[in-house]
Order: sequence, then C-alpha cells, then structure tokens
Amino acid sequence: MYDFSFGDKKKIKKNPEEYLLFVKRLLPRWANGIPDTECLAIYKILEILRNKNKNKKLVLLETGSGASSIAMFLHCALYGGKMFSWDTNASKGSFLRTVVSESIGKTLGVDPNKIWNFIPYNSTDKHIGISVLKELNQKANFCFFDSLHTYDHVLAELKDFLKVCDKKYALAFDDAYYTKKSVNYSYINMLRSKLNLKEIKEPKTNIIQAYYKEIEKYLFTKKIKYKKVENFYKKNYKKDIFFQYYSQDRKFMNKMKMEEKSKLAHRLEVFLIN
Repeated sequence: MYDFSFGDKKKIKKNPEEYLLFVKRLLPRWANGIPDTECLAIYKILEILRNKNKNKKLVLLETGSGASSIAMFLHCALYGGKMFSWDTNASKGSFLRTVVSESIGKTLGVDPNKIWNFIPYNSTDKHIGISVLKELNQKANFCFFDSLHTYDHVLAELKDFLKVCDKKYALAFDDAYYTKKSVNYSYINMLRSKLNLKEIKEPKTNIIQAYYKEIEKYLFTKKIKYKKVENFYKKNYKKDIFFQYYSQDRKFMNKMKMEEKSKLAHRLEVFLIN
C-alpha cells in the first residue's frame, strides 16, 4: 500500500515539492531512477510553463517513466492538464499508476485514468507514438526525454514532438551528457556482465558530442529560439542524498560507464521555447 499520510489537501497544496519527495521516496530502486533534485527540477519547470501559459491546462509528455511521472502527475492533479507516457515496460506503468492512485489520487480526490495515458510501446512509432497527439487534437507543452539513450532515438523523438508542440513549451533531457549515437553500449555491457560475457568495445563511429550540444545545433538549424534553463538540479545535485543512498549501485554504473561522475552537471538539460 502507498497511502501513507502526509497531511490533508490543504497541506499538500501549501508544500507540493515536499510532498513530491515524500511520494518519490516510497518508490523501489527500479522505479526510482532519477535524483531527487532532478525530480524537483521537473516540477519547477512545469511551474514556469504554467505561469507562461495563463489559464491553460498543460499537456505533458515523457518517454520512459519513473519518478518523473510522479512529478508530472502531481502537477496535473493540482492544476489540471493531461500527461502521456511511452515506456515499453507495461508492468512499470501499471505499478506507477497504482502508486499515484493510492497516494496523490486518493488524497487530492483525482482519478489517474482521467489524467494519465500510459502507452506501453515505442515512442517513435507512427501509429501509437508521440505523433498520435495530432489525431487526439492535443498540443504538447513539455517533454521529458528518458528512453533509449541513443542520440538517433532522442532526435527521432524530438522531431515527432516538434510536430505536435504548442507555441510555448520546454524540452528536458535526462543523461544529456551521453555521447552514444546509435547503440547504447554501456547498457548492453551491463546486461552482458550479468551473463558473465566479455565486454564489447564501443566503436569510435558511435561516439559523438554530448546530446545537449547536438540538440542545440539541431534547434539552431531549425531556427528555433530557445533559452537554456539553469535548473534546480544543476544548482543542487552535489548535495543530493540520492547519490549517497544508492552509492553502491552507482559504483557499478560508473564502472560500466552508464553514469560518469565528472559529467553529472549536465545530466539534466532543459530548453525553454517561448
């Protein structure tokens, strides 16, 4: 059960970020993949968007799911709006909806099924991916990109998003310092290590500039004017207890190059488009 008591609706509305961390920390490790400061950064970015889009309920997207889903759902539960998540792990989506239903949904009196659309499929599929927002007559205001972690896939997601976005929106990229073009060899080698298989050497042709730099170049070529947001994560990640709490897990991730301590400042990069 996830209906632990934080307080009544009035207290939650007064302390939404504190409540967000309260719910996030109920999650098991496999569903809690982003730092606390990154989760809070997402919520704060949505607050910026809400202020820029007066009297408008936001439409929020994410590719991948987890603690980011909690942040997005809480915002919709408090202020209205809809959210769409694409993740090939259907069980993860079902679990997360149980969490928000028993915690946020129950306390705030909202029905997750009326807010959250979880699509257990590839985000770039032309029939059921991001592009379906056009069929649903929805304009997106936000997307958190956190799926396959290769630039080719992220770029395909971005291109689809730009076809369904509203005039004012924000783009948020997880692990934006990654440099993998077509194949995520770090993830593959992590899985191979569990099978006691030899590590595969990553070819130089698969290494590019950091995603956020490539994305900046792409936005420039499309003549999209943006502002980079010095988000809450960037300013506070060094004192985030998330990294300490999962320190043993992260040692292995660094060894497999799934996470690089020296580049963590660029883990979350956000672009705001007016």
